[in-house]
Amino acid sequence: MRSEATRQGRGGRSPGGRYHWTPGSLLAELPPDAAERFLGLGRPVTFAAGDRLISEGSSETSPFLILTGCVKVTSDAQDGGTVLLALRTPGEVVGELAALDDRPRSATVTAVRPTLTRVMTARALREHLRASADASEAMHRAMAGKLRGATRYRVDAASGSATTRVARVLDYLLQHHAQPAPDGLRISVPLSHTDLAALANISDASVQRALRSLRDTGAVTTRYRNVLVREPALLRTIAARETS
Repeated sequence: MRSEATRQGRGGRSPGGRYHWTPGSLLAELPPDAAERFLGLGRPVTFAAGDRLISEGSSETSPFLILTGCVKVTSDAQDGGTVLLALRTPGEVVGELAALDDRPRSATVTAVRPTLTRVMTARALREHLRASADASEAMHRAMAGKLRGATRYRVDAASGSATTRVARVLDYLLQHHAQPAPDGLRISVPLSHTDLAALANISDASVQRALRSLRDTGAVTTRYRNVLVREPALLRTIAARETS
């Protein structure tokens, strides 16, 4: 990882237009002045794709604010595999649980693409939350949103055909990580078949068959680590199916 004090994100919804926050993220929920104060916490650190920010089981408690890029949250399964739990993007904080309860890390966090963060101490985060009602309320909303999302994910990943499950994952990603493209909406997070399989709780082979089915309907087109949703309404219809 490399410190970087001057790198800027794409677009702009942050104070001064430096960064674009994911809708519903902690920073997106803060008033501009409160967001600016939160941005002053910690120091800037850049992670290359594949770099690990947090290791499951570690006693280290520093939280990270994501400014640009994307990270994935994973956990080790009892069968020796790895479960992909979530994706986190600009405006979100990762590692806040250990910072708040001083317990070992509950998951591993890895950069999916080059990612700029601000890393702070657990003490700095706790003191800021005590001093700022806006930040404290936004943090509670963000943590509640993560819990709701995790609950929804467990339900969606436990029922439906492989095609339905993949459609649900893509629909979720579309709602949070969509970029306009000439022929539809492009999911901005680069995900392998293995990543999609982990999110949908199915095998790699099932993901490939599901994507082939979605391509045949005209809902999506795919390339290497790249999904273009051509018919969002059709994808949502497929995602809503309850049959297994």
